[in-house]
Amino acid sequence: MRERYCRVCGGWHELDKWPHDCMPVQNRAQSDLPAPHFISDAIEIQSMHDGNTYTSKAKLRSAYRAAGVVEIGNEKPQPIEKPKTDRNEIRNELRRVHAEYNA
Repeated sequence: MRERYCRVCGGWHELDKWPHDCMPVQNRAQSDLPAPHFISDAIEIQSMHDGNTYTSKAKLRSAYRAAGVVEIGNEKPQPIEKPKTDRNEIRNELRRVHAEYNA
């Protein structure tokens, strides 16, 4: 027999026989649909490449692929490599400018 403390009534209940009155209240913001985060393919959009109006994302992307156009969007940006600083070159330039200024 396993029991758990009930936050609703403050008592202890067996896990097998949890009373219906003590069930936590469901969040009403959740959807009862099996797939609440469904993303539709339907869209009314004008192509920036050829100017035609498309009603499907798949058809728009296939037209882009056929034309060899690369569609950009949520890709992760490539890291930018910073050039290595050459300390000796900086030091020599400072010495040259200092010598030129003092001359």
